[in-house]
Parts: sequence; C-alpha cells; structure tokens
Amino acid sequence: MATSDLMRTGKSLATDVAGARAHVAIILIARQASGAEHQTLALARALQSHVRVTVLTCDEFAGLVSTDPFLREYTRGLAIIALGPAFPVAPATTASGLLGRILAYPRLQQRLWTVWRQLRPDVVHLVLAPSFFAFAPWFLMRAGRTVITLAGEARYMRHFYGTAKRLAVRWAIARADHLVVCSADELVNLEVVAPGHSTRATVIDNFTDTARYRPAVDPAVSEAHAPVIIYAARLHPEKGARLFVEAMAEVVKRIPTVRALLYGQGEEAEDVERAIGTLGLASVIERGFAVDMAPIMARGSIFVSCQLHENLGSSSLLEAMATGLAVVATDVGATRTIVDETIGAVVPPTAEGIASAVVALCLDPARRVACGVEARARVEARYGAERYVAKLLPVYGDVIPVE
Repeated sequence: MATSDLMRTGKSLATDVAGARAHVAIILIARQASGAEHQTLALARALQSHVRVTVLTCDEFAGLVSTDPFLREYTRGLAIIALGPAFPVAPATTASGLLGRILAYPRLQQRLWTVWRQLRPDVVHLVLAPSFFAFAPWFLMRAGRTVITLAGEARYMRHFYGTAKRLAVRWAIARADHLVVCSADELVNLEVVAPGHSTRATVIDNFTDTARYRPAVDPAVSEAHAPVIIYAARLHPEKGARLFVEAMAEVVKRIPTVRALLYGQGEEAEDVERAIGTLGLASVIERGFAVDMAPIMARGSIFVSCQLHENLGSSSLLEAMATGLAVVATDVGATRTIVDETIGAVVPPTAEGIASAVVALCLDPARRVACGVEARARVEARYGAERYVAKLLPVYGDVIPVE
C-alpha cells in the first residue's frame, strides 16, 4: 500500500520543496532492550517504507544495538544517533556521582537540542517516560511537531509512578500535538490522570513483528514433547511474575514433568529468585534474559500473561500469539478483547485460576495446538505492523503543517 493511500484519512503529509519524504525522529531513551524497546525498533523498520526515520537514543541503548549480534542485524539500515548517557539508575554514593546525576538530563537535553536543530524533522515521536524528561524543555520552545505514544504510561501514572515521573508525563501529555494510546483501557487511564486530553488521542492497538515471531516447526511435531510454559516480561510488580511462580508450584503438583521458562529482568528479580527457591522450583523453572526472545518463545507450548491491571497491549503476549502458543491470561482490563477460549483461557488473577487453566491445556494437546494456530491467525489479522503503520501515518499527517 502506498503512503498516500495509507494517509487518505488524515491531512496530506507535508513534504519539503524537493519533494522528499517526511522525516520522523523517534526518541527512545532506554538502557535495555525489553518489549517496548523492541516494538519501537520494529516500528522504525516498518515506517521506513513510508517516511524517513531517525532513532535518537542514549549511549547505553545505542551501544547495545551496535554490539548485540541480533540487534545489529535487526537494525541494519536504520539511522540511529546516540545523544549521551542516560540518567543513572543506581543511587549516587560519591560527590562526583551525585554531580553526574544532577547533570545527566541537562546534558542529554542539550545534545538533543543540537541534533534536533541539525535534523529539523517534521515530527518528533516520543516513546517511554525517560524520553519525555529528555524533551521536556523543548516543549516550551515548540521545537517541532510532537506525537507521544502512551503504551502504559497513563496506567503507571495511575498506579505506580512517583511525583517526578507523574509531573513529567503530565507535562508531555499537555504539550504534545497528538497522543497515541495503546488500548481503550489506556485511554480510560489517560482521562483519569490527565482529564481533557483524551480528545487529542488516537487508540492504536499495539502490534508485533509477525515475520520475526512465528512458529518454528509444525505444531504437531513440537507438541510431541512435554509442554513448556513460558512467562516473559519486565519484572515489575504489575507484571505478576511472583503470581506465575506460585501458579507453577500448583501445576507441578498435578503434572510433575512440566517445565517452565521465566525470562525477564527488573526490580523484582531478587524476589522472584527467592520465591522460586522457597517453593522448590529451581529444577522446574528456567530463569533467564535474552535480547532476542523469538528463539525462546519458539521453545514454548503455553504462554502465561498474568498482569494485574491490563494484558491488552502486552508486547510479550502478542509475540507469544504470533509464535503460535496457546495463551492463559488474567481477566483484567480489556484482556477479553484479545484473548478468549479459542486461543486459550481468561482466568482470575490467582495462582489457582492460572494453574487450573495451564493444567487443562497441558492435558489436551489437540486443543493446545488448535489454540496456538488461532492465536497466530488473530495476530496476523489484527496486530501486524503494517496495520499499525496504516493508522499511525494519518496521525503524522494531521500534525505536520501543510506548506
């Protein structure tokens, strides 16, 4: 589909006097590559067929992209510019460390301003809260047209963020030209935390790279082995990692041969490791973290998404569905708009509820395979990258002034 066709529902996309394609600068300030970061890179790749794209990021993420074999290949051809060090995660223990923390964002902001003036993109697209901090001063100067993606930030404002982050995200929301929210549930959260701004928001359900995440082999062949249960997420309290561990303790009581993979890192990592040891699951649950999760997903049979507030929009859930895994998801938020009995089960957010659904799928290989096939088909029909881009391009077209 041509760019002009994709943008038919929005204002025509402005071009410069030479007729060049519009230029979109995506700002992604992140230290590691988890679901949201991977999805942003996938978006940049998909957009390249329609607009010129530059990814502006921090030194840490740029270094990861340049050194990790998978990311280096995945981002081949993408223009990526490192702006400087990200804000330190660890508390300062020395005077120089404290000074470094104080100066981190001003330095990042100064470098961002320099690069923005050099590039003069038509649209600046911000993703993830640290990017909002980095761009904060330039909202006052109206430094270009801005689009912000809220892929859970409104939910985190409502339930988790401290004062500084809430202020930064609210500041960004109020000054962006347009907002993109990842689900209808996120739109509700937006109205709660920043009343009145939902009128400038477009709901575009998240997507996944269906070429990257796909069934590795014939499902019937892979299911000849014992089922493997997968949990993959950033280890944050809302993601339900400890709930997954508790559920697996119940599953093992009924199916002693079951095995699980729990992949991710984050602030709950130590608590999760402790729970695995306490419940005697060290030989059952494989712990790990991988930059490229596609081979890990391909090892699985069932994916468990046990978030406590919302599963719709979960990158890992969409990746698992694209890989052809049956799904067990907690009944929270708008989960039922993506998960139903045809691809697995929607259950109460309890260890017993999750365990019962996992056991049922483990004991019914034919249904498990059928659920995986339907899950893949659903992602292809509703959550592919091109479908997402087709809805995003009119947003860009509406915020770029027509010369």
